[in-house]
Amino acid sequence: MTLVRRHTVWVLLAAGLIVRIALAFAFVGVDLDVFAFERIGVFLEQDPLLVYQVNESWIGGEVFPALPYPPGHLPWIAAATDAADVTGLPFHGIVQLAPILCDVAIAFAVRAYLGSRGASERLRLAAFATVILGPTFIAVSGYQGQIESVAILPAVLGLIAWERRPGPARGVRSGVLIGLGAAVKLPAGIVVLALLPAARSLREGAWLAVAAAAVPVAMLLPFVAAWPDTLDWVLGYNGVTGRGGLSLILDPALSWDSIAFGELREATGLSAALARNGGPIVGVVTAGMLAFLLRYRPAPIDAAVLLWLAVYASMPSFLLAYMIWGLPFFIMAGYVRQAAILQLATLPAIVIAFFASDEGLGAVAATAYVGTVIALWAFWVVALAVLISRTAGRPILSPWRRPQTPI
Repeated sequence: MTLVRRHTVWVLLAAGLIVRIALAFAFVGVDLDVFAFERIGVFLEQDPLLVYQVNESWIGGEVFPALPYPPGHLPWIAAATDAADVTGLPFHGIVQLAPILCDVAIAFAVRAYLGSRGASERLRLAAFATVILGPTFIAVSGYQGQIESVAILPAVLGLIAWERRPGPARGVRSGVLIGLGAAVKLPAGIVVLALLPAARSLREGAWLAVAAAAVPVAMLLPFVAAWPDTLDWVLGYNGVTGRGGLSLILDPALSWDSIAFGELREATGLSAALARNGGPIVGVVTAGMLAFLLRYRPAPIDAAVLLWLAVYASMPSFLLAYMIWGLPFFIMAGYVRQAAILQLATLPAIVIAFFASDEGLGAVAATAYVGTVIALWAFWVVALAVLISRTAGRPILSPWRRPQTPI
């Protein structure tokens, strides 16, 4: 790497960090998300094992639970709460430092991964910039305060460890890493399915799956033992109905009214039925995709891209922040330009979603949001169809002799 490009990496890093940290400490961000973490911190100080009871006193109730995720992120919330008390700095700024730093780690990870696959320095630098200056990454970690990057970073590292350290323990190693991501948000565990077709034996595949499942299960057990309803909150949350995905496709007026007039009405009919069963629907689709992957055995990174596209295309309740789950894998597969365009194209809709209020933002904003999200869903469907066709058209490869996909 030339001196100029080395300096460029650090300049980009500094710029990305400055923007994120400035946003995190200057603005509270999305009230519902940040105040939820603040409320969780109070419950953790009172009785950590009963923290999931926060959902019963939260303003959103069953529609917007404060804590619908596994407990992997709770230690950081506790630490951020203590740090805010000690330093006097705003909690909303401190609690966002974790996703901000995870963005940085993802940027370096995708850059290193592309380098290991022989990508040019120019492409590696573009990949780094697409994360560290990516509008979606900045909006979610620096402003909104959600933890998508905290969940997906270990899964990214799990795939990298699988390919770069193919020793006898790689199943356990990668499984534990992916499990750490799933212990923050369950969808990160989907990356296990991208690695299974590349397992050298049933035993290695079993170790991978068991290790990935063991981490979130082990973390959840003490909470479930203290309060059995914990499991209902973790497994029962299906996202926000009508803001994206199939529920918006079937009932776009639901989201349009919410954005335009601030009227959050309840979904009905097929849209509501799909939203209530979001988990099983995505589960069936990903199981079908796993069968396809086992048949054609693409490289793990290509399998990960297919899986995330399938998830996005089939999710009844999709939020734009969920793009963080798939974007690192798209970039690692070489789709750097596409990842940058996706972020730029959806940025107006992300801003509209983050600033939606009880009073509403008007018809223009609502139309822009609904149109963008419908177009995004169509993109997921078309991209999935194209990549399935390409994958099925290749020769079926043995898992012991699978070349890397060209960048």
